[in-house]
Amino acid sequence: MVASQCALPPTIRYVPGAWESEWRGTFARRVQRDDPRNWTRGCALMAGETAAIRAWLDFAKERRPASRRGKKPPELTEEATEVLSFHKIVDACTGRTLSFQPLEPLVGFLRHPEAHCPQFPGSKFWTVKGLSKDYLIPAWHTEAWPNGRTRALFFDLGASLYHTGYGGASMSWFVTQYRLRDIQFDRIFAWEAKQYTDATIYSTMPASIVDRVSYYNLAANATPGEKHNPWRTLRAVATPNDFVVVKIDIDNSPVEEALIDQLLADRTLTSLVDELYFEHHVLNTPMWLHGWQKGGTVTTHTLVHSYAIFSQLRELGIRAHSWV
Repeated sequence: MVASQCALPPTIRYVPGAWESEWRGTFARRVQRDDPRNWTRGCALMAGETAAIRAWLDFAKERRPASRRGKKPPELTEEATEVLSFHKIVDACTGRTLSFQPLEPLVGFLRHPEAHCPQFPGSKFWTVKGLSKDYLIPAWHTEAWPNGRTRALFFDLGASLYHTGYGGASMSWFVTQYRLRDIQFDRIFAWEAKQYTDATIYSTMPASIVDRVSYYNLAANATPGEKHNPWRTLRAVATPNDFVVVKIDIDNSPVEEALIDQLLADRTLTSLVDELYFEHHVLNTPMWLHGWQKGGTVTTHTLVHSYAIFSQLRELGIRAHSWV
């Protein structure tokens, strides 16, 4: 069958880079019991990759539109190609590679690669880089919709307030960053367990966001089929033609892990999610002492689980990112 007669959508194949493969295959197990106070072995491994880190961060910076919408992302550099991971987009009918879409390599403790470790300048101010989003590589319009625009939907699980939140607001960051990449969310669905007055919730939202947001001031529920299980809502409103972005950071590990397990187990659901950001709260990383333990995190997961989860999500065609 020639390409012009083929109606099959392109397929997505995950291609982890050599750096990521090394971390997942060996290094993650070596550091999963590292002392989170100094993370000595992990920092030593990251300090040996300064050139790779610089190539990654420089490319991520080039991908960030400075102040106006970008119509297409910059071309891959040779240095970035060597250190990043990718989704390879393949014509399902001819087997021809259509494009490579870059992703952050899954390395370190899945934050900014220069966070925490004293080998990097300014690392003693770990909260600056520990909460920095500058390592992330979100999709652009031409990657989300190569053949034209459909709807864009954003599901914010752990929404806080539009312009505030520990580590910086998430909803306003997503709205701004995707708008600059020529993607505007048609609908936003937000869940937040902390109670706020309506006046507080909507006071800092632009009118254009108020017009398209559904803000549920209660906890996301992980019970399958329950009214406020976000996956139930997503199934009800999204179609395969929509571009769907999900952020999961509700500071409740049992609920977060259950939601991720449900996503991984349901191929219909994974076919609806295009891009996902997840702060996976795990044991024995620097973050355990810088917020997670204090927050009452209850989990048995380690970095080994993180690498497995993010790799599975990417292999299912989801642009999965480790969130802050």
